[in-house]
Order: sequence, then C-alpha cells, then structure tokens
Amino acid sequence: MLLNKEILATIFAVIIIAALTTSITPYLKHFDPWYHYRIAKYTLEQGLRPSFDQLSNMGENIIYPPLLHYLLAIPAHIPGLDLMAVAQVYPLVAGMLAIVFIFLFAREIFGERTALLSALLLSLMPVFKATTTFGYCDHDALDFVFILSAFFFFVKAIKKEESAPPAEPQSFNLKDGGWVETQKKEQPRIESPPKNRFMYYALAGVSAGLFALTWLGFPMLVVTLSAFVLLLSFLNPYMRLLDKDMVIGFLILSVVFSGIASLWYGTEIAPILSLALFSTAFSYVSLRLENNRRALPILIGIIIVCSLPILLFFRSWIVDAGLTYIGLRDREVQLEYVAELMAPDFNQIFQNYDVQLLPFVLGLGLFVTSQKDFRRENIFFITSFIIFIFLASSAIRFLQYFGFFVSILAAYFINKISEVLSSSLKRDVFMPVLLVLALFMLYIAPQIVQSSISDDWYSSLQWLRNNSNQADVVMNWWDYSPWVNAIAERKTVVNNQPPGRFDDSMVFFGTSDWEKAHKILLKYNVSYVVVSRGTITKIQAAEKFIDEKIDFQSAPTTREGPLYSLRFSNKFKTYFDPNSEVAWDEYAGGKKMYYRKIGLFNDQVYKTQYFEANLTGVDFNNDYLFIFSDVFLRIPSETEKRVFFDLMFTESDIPYLELVKEGGEVRIYKVQLENFTP
Repeated sequence: MLLNKEILATIFAVIIIAALTTSITPYLKHFDPWYHYRIAKYTLEQGLRPSFDQLSNMGENIIYPPLLHYLLAIPAHIPGLDLMAVAQVYPLVAGMLAIVFIFLFAREIFGERTALLSALLLSLMPVFKATTTFGYCDHDALDFVFILSAFFFFVKAIKKEESAPPAEPQSFNLKDGGWVETQKKEQPRIESPPKNRFMYYALAGVSAGLFALTWLGFPMLVVTLSAFVLLLSFLNPYMRLLDKDMVIGFLILSVVFSGIASLWYGTEIAPILSLALFSTAFSYVSLRLENNRRALPILIGIIIVCSLPILLFFRSWIVDAGLTYIGLRDREVQLEYVAELMAPDFNQIFQNYDVQLLPFVLGLGLFVTSQKDFRRENIFFITSFIIFIFLASSAIRFLQYFGFFVSILAAYFINKISEVLSSSLKRDVFMPVLLVLALFMLYIAPQIVQSSISDDWYSSLQWLRNNSNQADVVMNWWDYSPWVNAIAERKTVVNNQPPGRFDDSMVFFGTSDWEKAHKILLKYNVSYVVVSRGTITKIQAAEKFIDEKIDFQSAPTTREGPLYSLRFSNKFKTYFDPNSEVAWDEYAGGKKMYYRKIGLFNDQVYKTQYFEANLTGVDFNNDYLFIFSDVFLRIPSETEKRVFFDLMFTESDIPYLELVKEGGEVRIYKVQLENFTP
C-alpha cells in the first residue's frame, strides 16, 4: 500500500485529533478498568493468570477470558515500563489499530477515499473515543481490533480480484487502399479468486478466536459470519455466489477459530462451533445443488431437519446465554442489575454517534439505492449491518460496535458529495473536504467525560489498605468496588451486581432504619463502610429497594456581595452568610426561616465543619443544609437520618459506626458492632 498524500493527510489528522482530545490522568479511568488492572497485576506477579479471584465476594472463579490481562502484564516486564503505564496507553494503541482495520475493511468495499473518511470519522465518534481513551483499559478497544480485522480478512478472502483481459493480437483490414488496424471490442474484466485466499480465511479465524479470548460476547461475530454463509447458500442456486474455495475456506476459519477459543472455553465452544460447521456443510450442499432451480425448498427442508437436533441438544445454552443476553427473554430480570442491556433511546443513540447520525442516514439511503450488482462483499456488508443494527437496537452495549457502520456510511455520503463538488468545480476537492471535515468535527466534538478516581479516593483507599486487616470486608456503593478491590486490596459486599447482595447494599444506604442496616452489616461480616460525595447522584436508585422516596435538593451557588445565594424553590431564596455562619430561606414577603444545623466543607483544612444556629426570636425550618464551595444540598429531616446522608453529611450518631478517616469527598467508618444492642 503506497502512502499517498491523502493517506498521509488522514494519518496526520487522526494523530492531531488524538493529541488534542486525549486527557492524561495519573490513574485509570472509570470503574471496570481497575478490575482488569488488578487481575493483570496478579498475572504479572504470578507469571500466569490465576483462575480464582481472591477478592471475589461470591467465591467464584474468574469468568473473564484472559487475553487482555496477558497483553497488559507481558509488556510490563520491559525495563522502564510498569503495569499502570501499560494499562493507560493500551487503549490508545488498540484504538489506532482499529482505525487502521476500519480503513482496510471499508477500502475493500467502498474504495480508498471512503475508507479514509471512515477512519477519520471513527476517530472522532464519541463512543469510540470514550472506549479507546487514555486510561480506559477495558476489553472494548480489543473488541474493535478483532471484529474489524476479522471483517477485513474475511472480505479479503471472499472478494474476487479483477484483472484486465489478455491483450488481443493486432489485426488489420484492407480499407480504402490501405491497411487499417481492426477496432478491438471492449472485453469485460476477468474476475478470479484472490491469491492467498485460504490464508485470509485462516487470519479471519485467528481474529475471531482472539476475540473469544477477549470477551464473552464473541458469538456475535461468529453468528454474523455464519449467517452470511447461510444467506449465500440460499441465494446460490439463483446467483452463483458460492464456490468450492469458499466452502473450504470457511471450514478453515471455523477450525482455526475453535482451536484458539477452546484454549479458554474448552467444550463450551461446541454450540458456536456447531453453528459454523453447520453453515459450512449447508453451503456445500447448496453448491452441489446450484444447477437445480428448485433447490430452495430442498435447502429449507434440510436446514429445518438439521437444526432440530442442534436446538434440542443446546436449547439451554441458546435460550439462557443467547436470547437472555440480547434481551429477547427475561429482560426485566437482567435490567434490574445490568443497565447496559436496556434498549437505547434516541438521546443515547445521539450521545454515542453525535452529528455523524445525519450523514449516516443519508449514506444508508444512497447505498441502498445504488446497489445494482450483488457482489459477495456487498452482501456481507449488508448482512453484518442488519445483525449489528438488531443488536444495537436491543441493548446499549452494542451501540459501540454498530458505530463502525455509522462511520462508514457517513463517509460514503460525504465522499459522494466530494465527487459531485469535484465534477462541478472541474477540480479534485477531496483533500480540502477531508481537512475541512477534520477541523469541523474537531470543533464541534463533544467533550468526553469519563469518571476517574480522585486523589481523595486514592489516598483514602491507600489508608484503608495500610490500616485494616487483609480479611476485612468493606461496604460501599457498588460502583466503587473495583477501586476498593484494586487499591485497598479488600473484599467488598458487592462487586459484580449479584442479586441479593446488590439489593442489600441498596437497602443499607437508603434506609433510615438503623437496626435493619445493622443486620445487613452482620450478615456480610462488614468491618468498614466507605461513603463518598459522588453517591449523591446515584442514591435515588435505592428508592425501589426500600419502597420509599428519597427527597433532597441540590443547587449551584452564586455570590451576592458577602453572601452566597441560590434557589431551591420559586417560593423562596436561600442565603448563607460565611461570616456569621448562618443560613436562611427568605420568602417574597420578607419572611425568613433559619436552618438550625449546617454542614460546611472547608476547602482550606479539607474537612467538614458543623455549625448550629444560636439564635432567638426567629423561625426555624427542620431541614439540614450542607455547603460545598460550588453547590448546596438541602436535606429534609426525614432524609437526614438515612444511612448515606447521615454518614456523609452530618456528625453521624449511628452508634455502631465510628468515623476513622475523612479525606475530602470520602469518609471511612469502622464498624463497632459491640456498641449497638438491637
């Protein structure tokens, strides 16, 4: 592949975009990456990935495939590199590889210019940026690499190569007293199977196998490839799309894939392998019947008869692991614990794809209306599109993978616009369009905000690791468990949303029944409770577990002379005087209702200070006011005694919990069960 100026310009644009949109943080981002970092750390220390998670809250074996953990641990042996640095940089490297493979894949179907635009658009897609950003060391970035590389190698294997017909010998006719060369008829280009096609099938199998060693959702890729082969088998009697090499090639792909995947899954790979082998066998039968115009009902009968024993034998796996996961069965059971299985709404779709949605829709319409001859690679693109859009419509998790098609079809539309402009202006405008697109997309690109562990959290958890026993169990809001497990190296009550434990943790933080909370701590032998300011944005999720409304208000502050002011309601305005340390609600008629108790987080000493109004002859309300530098919380009296609010915002008087560490936004309490008698 020659690096022409268009390719070089795209590479330069992608690198500049990555440099300008990547934020560097001292720690890993989000939550799950800390789990993978911890398992990779065990792998680095022990030489092999352990099969058992010593910090698991349920005693289960590690179910995640091992490839990511080895890819993080092995480079960390290089002098000058440590595991944290490798984990932070890995998603950027994988993201760049994914961009290369979407270019190669799109080029095989749409041409080089659409492929270049696809690579550029994918690099700017919000969902892609979020999952390949610095410090986000989850499996997603590897998923992109292996799906796109499998697509590229597979298309490379099935696409027929075109070559010019052999030159005809010169011939002359005697005309008008002289010899004139005979005008040659235009010969159609010759299509032939690609060279090294079996190698490409094998490489597609390698990518699919490595994908299986990366994520449990790998069946989506094998199902897509198998569905395409089955579709061609149905169409073959009418369109002659199959050949012997393709049947052999898909068999090679299936064997290579299953050989790699079985390294982790063993015999559990059998259902997916059976599907791939069935597709291979069915394509062979279709090839044998391709001269029979009445073959379609025969093929349908064969597939029904052959499918019955497979469905019967693997019915439990297919229903439980397949239909449940994509949300066709028992969705409500899963949604209680796994939010990413929810069907996306338009806002979530737009957040993932941003402004690329419009050119995608236009490009899709243009692509559909321009299909005249159905080449195998085009049919594969359409098949993959249909399967991936079905997955994306059924669960938020799959939106990121459908993003490949959004970028490609958006690029297809933009390239067509470029061609129209070039024709109108009588000059090639692709390079200006490429650069303007890069600048425009960079200018309007939304800021990708990934939650990242703060210094308060990190230092508090280090303190917990150094001041607690290895066997101690921690109660915290479930989101933060990967941080507690990785940094404090302590077990948590819930770290993978298991039913029962998850419910109890919600009840613990949301309840105002301290005896009930005490029983939950006893049930799980909890030694420490960790609360943080960030939970205020999540706490209302506990409402359905306690069957009560959790009321509180928050509002940003403004400065009015020496006073801080804000509005919790249209009926009154709230003021705080930092000099007298008094706060009140002031109504339109001038009536004032003072707060008896105030909590103030002092940024100077990095601790919470508490004040009680020593006023006479005034009216008080029963609410509690907590003040940060940027936001005020108004906590009703019935909410103040809920466990989370009591521990985080007040001088807690829960008798069996003792504050042992306050680190800014994080508080740690030690459980003193002997201090409480129900």
